[in-house]
Amino acid sequence: MIVKVDTKKNRLYLKFSGSVSKKELDKVYTDVRFAVADLLPGFSVIDDLTACTLCHISAVATYKKISNYLVRNGVKDVVRIINKESVVLRQFLNFASRFAEYIPIYVSTLEEAEEQLDKTDRRNRLRFDFAGELHVEYFSDIARGEGSIVDISTTGCKIVSSTFPPNVGAIIDIVISFNAFETVQKTFGTKACVVRTDNGGFAVEYKDISDEKKEELWQDLLREFEHDLEVFPAEIGS
Repeated sequence: MIVKVDTKKNRLYLKFSGSVSKKELDKVYTDVRFAVADLLPGFSVIDDLTACTLCHISAVATYKKISNYLVRNGVKDVVRIINKESVVLRQFLNFASRFAEYIPIYVSTLEEAEEQLDKTDRRNRLRFDFAGELHVEYFSDIARGEGSIVDISTTGCKIVSSTFPPNVGAIIDIVISFNAFETVQKTFGTKACVVRTDNGGFAVEYKDISDEKKEELWQDLLREFEHDLEVFPAEIGS
C-alpha cells in the first residue's frame, strides 16, 4: 500500500495492491492522517485500485473511517482508478449501495485522473450517495410529493419519487429529513429549480441559498455521512 502527497497540486495519492485486510488498512489510516496534515482544505484524492484484487469485510469499518477523515478534513474531489471489469469495482459498487459514500469519479488510468482534477471546478464540494436513506418532501403550487435522495451536495440533489414529477423549470420547495442523532436540526428546507427529469426521478438546483445556509447543509451532510455505517454479514460483493 502506498500513501503519498503532492503539496504543490494539493493532492493525496493512495495505491492499494493485492488483497486488502483490516491490518493493512489500519496502517493506511495512520499514514493518511499524517499525509492530510500537509494538505490544505479543498485537497483532492487519487485512489488507485488497479492492482487491488479483494477488499475483506474486516476492512470495511476502517475504510469508512478513512472516508470520514478525508471528508471531515476538507477533501473536494476523489478520483478512483479501477479496471472496469474487475471484481473490485463490483465490490465497491455493492459497498456504496449499502451505506453512505461520497461519489467518486471513475477513470482507468493515472493520466485520466490527473486530467479530471486539473479541470474540475474548485468551488464545488463533494456529492454524497446516502443509499436512499434520506427522505424528502417537495411542494409546488398544485401538489405535494415525497421520495428519497439519490445523491446530494450543497448545490443540488437528485430525487427519486413515485408521486408527481415536476416539470423542468418548475420552482418547488423541498424539505430533507436527516437520520443522524447528532443533527440538531432534523430537517433542511429550501427553494429549488427542477433542472432535469428522467424515469422515476428529477434533479434540482437550490435557489437563493446563502453561504451560511450552504454551510449549515454541509454540516448536516457530514453528520449524516459519519452516522451511516453498517456491519455486513459477508464480504463486500458477495
